[in-house]
Amino acid sequence: MKAAPDAPLQVAPGVHRVSIPLPFPPHEVAAWLLAGDDGHTLVDTGMDTPPARGALRHGAERLGVTPRSLRHVVLTHAHIDHYGLAGPVRAWSGARVYMHEREEALIRAFVDGWPAERAGAAGEFAALGVPPEVVPQLVAATDRIHAQYEEFRPDELLSGERGALPGGGGWEWMLTPGHSPGHVSVYHPERRILIAGDHVLPRISPNVGADRYVPDPLTEYLASLGRVRELPVDLVLPSHGAPFAELAGRVDGIVAHHDERNTRVIALLARPRSAYRLALELFPGLPPDTLLHAVRETLAHLAYLERVGRVRRSRGGEVEEWMEARR
Repeated sequence: MKAAPDAPLQVAPGVHRVSIPLPFPPHEVAAWLLAGDDGHTLVDTGMDTPPARGALRHGAERLGVTPRSLRHVVLTHAHIDHYGLAGPVRAWSGARVYMHEREEALIRAFVDGWPAERAGAAGEFAALGVPPEVVPQLVAATDRIHAQYEEFRPDELLSGERGALPGGGGWEWMLTPGHSPGHVSVYHPERRILIAGDHVLPRISPNVGADRYVPDPLTEYLASLGRVRELPVDLVLPSHGAPFAELAGRVDGIVAHHDERNTRVIALLARPRSAYRLALELFPGLPPDTLLHAVRETLAHLAYLERVGRVRRSRGGEVEEWMEARR
């Protein structure tokens, strides 16, 4: 007999964590149900799969959430494991769905532009140094990501750096780019609670990847980490992993991780390397779908280090190479 979904976990008065299963690592994502002044607000939804629908429905039933009481859905960002169920939830409840305007712009480019841009994908991978026999694997991995997305548009776009969360109760949203350019976190200043999405995770550093849509995400990520570190916070609620208390310490750990990675990149570029070859040395032994993200993360470090003058690239040949910028 199949086990029932876990019961929602109350992490603070009026704040519940609903565990939503994923068909890939890290195998679950948190959806957060907030009791507000005019009903419930849902922060993130999970991916649209039958087990995920069942888990979200079970959580709503256990907490007494009804179509009438669910008024707002706030999406931290538009990765499929966070917003895939937004459409079905809206159809069930009539709740209005909110996402930052930068994230909506990314998705429109990512979804609407891909049919035309796909023709150039193989050439872009080849320029990164990807061998001819591997290029089709990475193009296919990119196709699989795009195939997960359906036509979906939020009802309301969040604009600017920070604002009041719909639904009241003293919650706010704030723009925390890096993992995605329009990523938002949800914060309660008086209760000192931060729903961090994928911005700050307890055990791993979120993937920060560069591509044609996002040229220098690591610069934005480190800057927004610095802003979040200064918030008065007693409880951090991440999308993956358990709630934790030490926000500043965890931010410092993530920053140190990226410093160490930057130092290694510079050391490896004592001899010129393509981005693909560098990715293989930084992240060895990965299958195509994961390797695609590793290449994007490598590009993010290269873009950051080029901006601060620590590496440079050679644009002369068919394959772009990177090397340490000698001082």
